[in-house]
Amino acid sequence: MKAEEAKRKNIIDMAFGFSAMTRLFKKGNTEEESSKKKIVNKLNEVLPQITSSKNEKEFVDFHDCFCRWFEQEVNTAERKKRDGTKKPSGAASYGHGAKVLDVALKVYVYYCHLPDPKTAKRITQWLNSAIDTKMMRHLKGLAGRGAVSASSIEQVKNKDTYTKLQALVRKDIERNFPKRTLPVQWDDIEWRELNKK
Repeated sequence: MKAEEAKRKNIIDMAFGFSAMTRLFKKGNTEEESSKKKIVNKLNEVLPQITSSKNEKEFVDFHDCFCRWFEQEVNTAERKKRDGTKKPSGAASYGHGAKVLDVALKVYVYYCHLPDPKTAKRITQWLNSAIDTKMMRHLKGLAGRGAVSASSIEQVKNKDTYTKLQALVRKDIERNFPKRTLPVQWDDIEWRELNKK
């Protein structure tokens, strides 16, 4: 049991680092106040719940619950804008939470086949794409003007906008990818494609 828990925690640490979002969140004055610690603790709690989902609706509900928790409990770090002025710390967005969770699920379920291969196979079909800003630009270009107003993960303020983006992923898959391509696979393909430019 301790080995399984340690493995899950290590995977969560790797996934969170892999998402390259650690730098976006407030550090805090103490280890306990750190956004990273809060996020990692919450992921450790929620991944077993999500992977025990009996159906897609339950999966979606757990996902939404995490994203809403993220908005309320996590703050962004103060950072410099391109014009040299500072952007103050503030509440994280629904999109921030979704990206963190989608990357964690991708690593835990899709890459590592956890909690076990049979469950991972069932859950993988429900996984969403961990959309980044380049992917958003790509999707908006395919969808046409006005389909989605958000231009960054930070601007994804609610479940409705997030769901629209995921629908655009599925639409792109239908039009431009082999049958049975999953959103989590689209994410891998597009991330490589868009980041080599």
